[in-house]
Amino acid sequence: MNYRIGLCETAPQTVVQIPLEIPPDRLSDAIVAGVERMAEVASRAGLTASGAPTITFHHESPAGDSIKVDFGLPIEPAPNLGPASGAQLMVLPPTLVARTCHRGGYGGLDAAYRALGEWVREAGCTPIGPPTEAYLVGPDEVSDPRQLITEIRLPVAPAPAIAVHLDGNLTDAATRTREALHRQGFGVVAEIDMQAILREKAGEHIGDHLILEVCHPRLAARALEVDQRAGLLLPSRIVLREDETGVLIEAADPEVQVRTLAQPALNDIAAEAHRLLGAALAALHHPAAVAG
Repeated sequence: MNYRIGLCETAPQTVVQIPLEIPPDRLSDAIVAGVERMAEVASRAGLTASGAPTITFHHESPAGDSIKVDFGLPIEPAPNLGPASGAQLMVLPPTLVARTCHRGGYGGLDAAYRALGEWVREAGCTPIGPPTEAYLVGPDEVSDPRQLITEIRLPVAPAPAIAVHLDGNLTDAATRTREALHRQGFGVVAEIDMQAILREKAGEHIGDHLILEVCHPRLAARALEVDQRAGLLLPSRIVLREDETGVLIEAADPEVQVRTLAQPALNDIAAEAHRLLGAALAALHHPAAVAG
């Protein structure tokens, strides 16, 4: 099965949550029982469901005979849930997740988890919490496993940089990087030789390490029109440093940086800057195609 995977930010929601331990060898039956219990608790408390039931997995017990999970059910906010129910109301904040959907029985979920994990690693993201399964079509609704639809959500922190690795030395890589940036509309406004600075000012010795401060005039003007604080994020920073096999080039991701300002109007500008920086770095692997 081919899995479509992407990043999205979940909406804030109120969830009724029940911690349980379920047997891994009877997962379908445990899901049905847990979902039914969630529905019963919500009904007794007069709560109205507003989304698909979920399970958040924590860890297996040492004996491996049970899995600690939290069953959850998004609901319309209400204060009628008592402690005797064994459940609690949780207000979940927006969370960035990598997600994919699996169609079919739960025996095939491992493939979905592997595909999701590989995508997260390749995207440079960092998992920051346990996975959650949302039962868009669950075993309480259909008897044919082929009709099951399960969404897997993994909370992640985005990669802080757009990166590329090149063979060769830093001098050549820096020249090619300046040219690739220029083709995408960026100008280099400053260069910082960290190797020389640390050697002269602190007596420290490091490998070749160059920082380029670059600016895209059109995008910078748009950003400053939206919010003068955007100047704190300008210009963009690109770091080139030699390692054992060549040169690592990393550009600070504008989409990650702009989140610190919490200004939605800057998101489209940051997305375009991300695209142009990514195109510049990607072109370093295919200079002939770009030149042609």
